[in-house]
Amino acid sequence: MKLSLLKNLILSFSTLLILILLAEIGLRFFYKPLNSGWGWDDSPRRNLSNYESDFPNQIGLRGQKINYSKDDFVILLLGDSQVEAATTSPNKMPEILLENHFKNITKKTVKVFSLAASGWGQDQQLFALEKYFEIFRADLVLIWLTPKNDFWENAFPDRNVGLTAGHLKPTFKIVNNNLNGPYFIPHGYYKNSSFLQLLFSAIQNYNKKTIEQLILDDWKKDLPEPHKLLNKNIVNSFEVDLNIYSQNILQLSDSTNISVLTYEDFLNGRSHFTPYLKTKSNRDNYSIEITKKLINQISEISKSNHAEMFVFYPIRDDFDVISKKCVKYVKSYYFPDFHFEVNLDYINILEQTVPSKNLFMFKINGGDEICIDFKDRHLNDLGNDQVMKNVTDFILNSNFIN
Repeated sequence: MKLSLLKNLILSFSTLLILILLAEIGLRFFYKPLNSGWGWDDSPRRNLSNYESDFPNQIGLRGQKINYSKDDFVILLLGDSQVEAATTSPNKMPEILLENHFKNITKKTVKVFSLAASGWGQDQQLFALEKYFEIFRADLVLIWLTPKNDFWENAFPDRNVGLTAGHLKPTFKIVNNNLNGPYFIPHGYYKNSSFLQLLFSAIQNYNKKTIEQLILDDWKKDLPEPHKLLNKNIVNSFEVDLNIYSQNILQLSDSTNISVLTYEDFLNGRSHFTPYLKTKSNRDNYSIEITKKLINQISEISKSNHAEMFVFYPIRDDFDVISKKCVKYVKSYYFPDFHFEVNLDYINILEQTVPSKNLFMFKINGGDEICIDFKDRHLNDLGNDQVMKNVTDFILNSNFIN
């Protein structure tokens, strides 16, 4: 009797496994497992490029193919949308501009390759760099840091400034004062099982949430405390919507007391104003600390692969001079009776985050003429060329190339 019961249990269990396996195989045709991260093909700014020759490199990122000889000096540009440069032609990308500046200056051939995509922070840059060094080499690794974005991006497992979760990405967290991760690597969630993800999606849909939201909510539980709403403090200032402010930033340069209204979730540290509130939350400080650790890890990996590492930042009138002078408060549309004082001093926070020996900053000139247009203040070809000329001078003056 016991033997018969055992046989029945084994048969039932085997049948269940076979049914789950068949369901997994069948679901792959109709339900794609949750992915994480993005490259050029699924970049948020991919649709801005209309060039037939616009293909990704071997890492899946926008840029020329990674080819070099043993005598070439190899530079990697790590960054986000500015390095990706989706609106410009492939032969005018920052990597190509930088290469061209070295021609006829040095006898050694300089090759430059991009590890960047729109919306990336140092977390995905680190992940991509590790992947790069598994196959290729480099002599110099340069991070084009974006202090408006990178801090809050590095603190979360998704990419969105709102209340709801965005697209997942490979990322890291601080555990016992050490950088831990990566979490949510591509094809790694629930063992990349369509069956399990569909099951949990159904449960989350019943609770009116997405899987991404479940992950984000659990992640935030492990983060330090965010800002709290305390006393109402309506102030006398000139209020401007964030999008309007960004588009008209040069026209507003004479103002000195602007309140920026935003739907961004800056109270929870998910905002372009993180970590620039004058009174920082523990979560704001965490965004600085994890950025420090990510940059340090990029430096360590570079060193272990015989490459130098530097962070550079072009100082601009619109972001760095005007914003610091004009914007004094940020206010949430969700809580209109609360104003938070800000100090948009990107340079100061950068100097707190990156060791001075690894930080290179320089001024570039121009207003609207170096931007794509007034709605999109990414640098255009003229602005990028200014940046790459300064980077070229820095490299030559530092005697990296013999």
